[in-house]
Amino acid sequence: MPNRRAHPPSPARHPELPPEFGQLFDALDEVYGDPRTVRTPLDAELWASAFLGGLWTAALQQDDEPEGAELGLVEVLELVGSPRTQAVLCALASVASPEVAARAGQASERLFHKGVRRPEWYGAALQQVEFLEAWSVSDVFADGELLIAAFKRGKDRYAFTATVANNAQGTVVEVLLVDPVDLPDILGEIRAEFAEGPEGVFSLDKLEAGELRRRLEPAVRETLVDDEEDDDEYGEDGLDQLDEEFEEEPGLQAEAVDEAFAELDALELDEVDEDDEDDEEDDEGDDFAALRALMLSRLAVLPEPAELPGGADFGYDLDDLPPLLDEFAASEDARALPHQAIVREWGEIFARLGLTEFAGDPPLYGPEKFDTLINVLIPARVNADDAQLELLEPAALAWARWSTRRVGLAEPIGDYLVEAVAESFEDFPHSYADPVFTMDRHMFGFTMQSSAG
Repeated sequence: MPNRRAHPPSPARHPELPPEFGQLFDALDEVYGDPRTVRTPLDAELWASAFLGGLWTAALQQDDEPEGAELGLVEVLELVGSPRTQAVLCALASVASPEVAARAGQASERLFHKGVRRPEWYGAALQQVEFLEAWSVSDVFADGELLIAAFKRGKDRYAFTATVANNAQGTVVEVLLVDPVDLPDILGEIRAEFAEGPEGVFSLDKLEAGELRRRLEPAVRETLVDDEEDDDEYGEDGLDQLDEEFEEEPGLQAEAVDEAFAELDALELDEVDEDDEDDEEDDEGDDFAALRALMLSRLAVLPEPAELPGGADFGYDLDDLPPLLDEFAASEDARALPHQAIVREWGEIFARLGLTEFAGDPPLYGPEKFDTLINVLIPARVNADDAQLELLEPAALAWARWSTRRVGLAEPIGDYLVEAVAESFEDFPHSYADPVFTMDRHMFGFTMQSSAG
């Protein structure tokens, strides 16, 4: 037999990053920098947080949970096994949820032992995250709270602010990533604004780490986004093709990546679209979905929040309303109004809508909650005749004065609230006549029963 020359076995073939997947990464690179070459762990974490935010948003749109897709994504990145996916795994290990972060770290370690180098910032990413300081800006009515938290790791110093709206069930309505160097100026501006209003309405307080976590972590977890745009810049066909390419690659198990691509099929990347950089809405804050993973990872390093002593349960429920409404109806402001049955029914509406729609309990509502009651909830839920509507504003003003006195607030604070409620009623005729609200209350609302007869 002829003497054949022996050949060494071919090295294992790893699938390359498909063009469509690369396009997805390139879009993030445009805004946050390539995670292989960025200077600091924070830059890479912002990249990974935005990516996870896209998966999370897509899962919400599909009424699905993103955790399975994130785990499948880790497997995909390891199977590709390139320096680029290694950098993404390192970033995910730093900012993802504990389970995903652990899986990403393990996958990164396996790739490293196979010779796939880690990015230069990786060593700095192993340093501990340190909590620097936290502040709370709140109002006496508990309408909402601005929480400010600063952290550092190595040379990275950063802070984020989160506005939690209790008239939106205690969810985050705005976030900003800021430089801690700017915090003294920010706090100074806040104090200056306080000086322009009545004393005692707003407060600025420094928070301990555990208290920050207690106030902010539930709000971040409960906040959902509702992005109803149907098309992303890649198109549904592009991501479908990407799915097929992965399934056709030798050695890839389709079941390992199906869940990841189920999320990617619906992934929206508006937050990294260059055209969006000039969007006027960007002036109102950063993208919550893009910062969500980073915020949760930082809150997770803080002490567990303390529980209320003895499992105390504060607040009202529907069974508590009759005596509360008796108290309102007996107040001097309510007694001075005609048609007591209508006034009491408006009080019941204020209380019931507050219990179901607001974080925080009746009867003390501030300007933001009252405005939501007056210009959103009542127009969308309450069918009332002219006589009943004529008593809405007097009943609301009576509720405002009674509720502030009830908790011992100073008279200037009550005057401040009454003035704000009166201003909200300037928009009420338009709100109540809005065709969308009109349809909602006729289809899904209820009709007041008390009459002026």
